[in-house]
Amino acid sequence: MSLSRRQFIRSSAQVTVAANLAIAGAAPVYSAPSSSANKNPLVSIKPESKALVFIMLDGGNDAFNMLVPSSNSHYQEYKKTRSNLALDQSELLSLNGFKDQDGRHFGLHPSMPEVKHLFEQNKLAFVANIGPMITPVDKSLFYNQSANLPLGLMSHSDQFKHWQTARPELRINRGWFGLLSDSLQANQASPRIPMNISLAGNNIMQNGFHSGAYSITDEGSVGLVINEVPNQLNKLLLKNFEASLNQNYPNDPFRQSYLSMTRQSQAQHQLFKEALEGTKLKTQFSNTELSQQLRKVAQSIKSAKALDHKQQTFFLRYIGWDHHDELLNNQGKMLKVLSKALGEFQQSLDELGIADQVVTFTGSDFGRTLTSNGNGTDHGWGGNTLVMGNQVRGGQVFGQYPKLSLGKDNPLDIGDGVLIPTLATDELYAELALWFGVEKNQLDLLFPNLKNFPAKLGKGSLKALIRA
Repeated sequence: MSLSRRQFIRSSAQVTVAANLAIAGAAPVYSAPSSSANKNPLVSIKPESKALVFIMLDGGNDAFNMLVPSSNSHYQEYKKTRSNLALDQSELLSLNGFKDQDGRHFGLHPSMPEVKHLFEQNKLAFVANIGPMITPVDKSLFYNQSANLPLGLMSHSDQFKHWQTARPELRINRGWFGLLSDSLQANQASPRIPMNISLAGNNIMQNGFHSGAYSITDEGSVGLVINEVPNQLNKLLLKNFEASLNQNYPNDPFRQSYLSMTRQSQAQHQLFKEALEGTKLKTQFSNTELSQQLRKVAQSIKSAKALDHKQQTFFLRYIGWDHHDELLNNQGKMLKVLSKALGEFQQSLDELGIADQVVTFTGSDFGRTLTSNGNGTDHGWGGNTLVMGNQVRGGQVFGQYPKLSLGKDNPLDIGDGVLIPTLATDELYAELALWFGVEKNQLDLLFPNLKNFPAKLGKGSLKALIRA
């Protein structure tokens, strides 16, 4: 029997739709982890229009070449330790007017002029020598192997996970953003678009007991190609595909479940696309993936009401910081991308009138060795990170920036310039969670190890990091 062209298209639509789904990325973009866990709220959260934006610098940023002591005696110590990896003192971008409790002045890597500007506008602060910890660690305890250390210390996979879960004593796949979502959406009907939005696909940080991430790209939510490109062929394919979606397969639960999830995915895509359509930006973003992703984050926060959101979390992943070789060249290029993206993002939030409701922060697997391995650095522990936003008490370096000497002269050096952190990630996360609306007396429920650290650490205190 011969087939007409139209008959062929209609009869083959069932076969070709799978390929169209794969091309479009239309497999369900929201996945809520299944669990029999009680869906009662873990913590109480005050409902406010706020967003937390986390950028994971994946691979281990050499943070002591990002934030560098610039006053003469401290710079000389840095230069001696870092040897061939030391930045030239004259090239550092001076953080004018700031010095820490030890009298140190600081400069930034020369690739970060936008971050310097944000720091001097009091919209960005640094957090010094931070890392995942279970309890405070003393150098002598580390050497006699009695210290309670994070699992897989200095391992990419483990430290990457610990930054997301704040549970370095365990290997789990639930993160604290996910637990926030569990609490805010407990015992509620499934939201049209989940409050956890990821620019990096499924991730641990936004996984809760019954919450997951809604994945988008730097171009927005992803739907069916045959629905996005309106031509005659796609109209025919779509008509046949929609008929397939409306079929019931009572004897095939796998197919029934897949079609149900695909229908939900496409419906969510349409809602997300329509919610963001009216949000225009004049701010010019660089043509890098990170900048374009942050552009979409800004539009998503501005569209929170249309998305039926109060609070939101965002997860981004900037990969490539494992600089065992060519550190100076490669890190300089990547810090330039990061700095530009942060400057553009903050400018866009100001333009949209939402800058007061957003806090952005970075993390990285670990800091790196202060010593050179020849042309790069190896895995470390403590490092420096940054926090940005109108509500951040910017223009400061919080925590205790460490001595950069080596060996017995440095109580934090456990070998090759691997530094014991003086701040736990939990302490930073507690401040962020408080700002987000979590009740102070419930922070231990989110961060069980927080009780192991004093409420006030003197030089290490973060209590004034974010305005109430």
